[in-house]
Amino acid sequence: MVWTALYALIAWSGYRIWSTAPSRSRNAALRLWLSQLAANAKWAHLFFGQHRPTLALSDVVALEGTIVSYISAAHKVDRAAAYAFVPYAAWVAFATVLNAEIIRLNPSLR
Repeated sequence: MVWTALYALIAWSGYRIWSTAPSRSRNAALRLWLSQLAANAKWAHLFFGQHRPTLALSDVVALEGTIVSYISAAHKVDRAAAYAFVPYAAWVAFATVLNAEIIRLNPSLR
């Protein structure tokens, strides 16, 4: 249920940025928007598909960095689009903690 709302915000944010006049700032934000989608898909594949939580942890840390970078870049183009990513950043931070705890509590997974 949470992911449905988050993906709706992700899509809405990306659409708002894409709909603005072309500029370097817009292009930078769109590149980051696409990068976070790729990192998100990669994390899901590593964590759920391949059952490799250690690799997934490194990816989710990079994902969080990309999300925060997107928020910063999007803020220069459309503040509402940037603010729409804040719940996503919080949720991914929570997922990062869970991912790390799974590794800590299961040393055999390292």
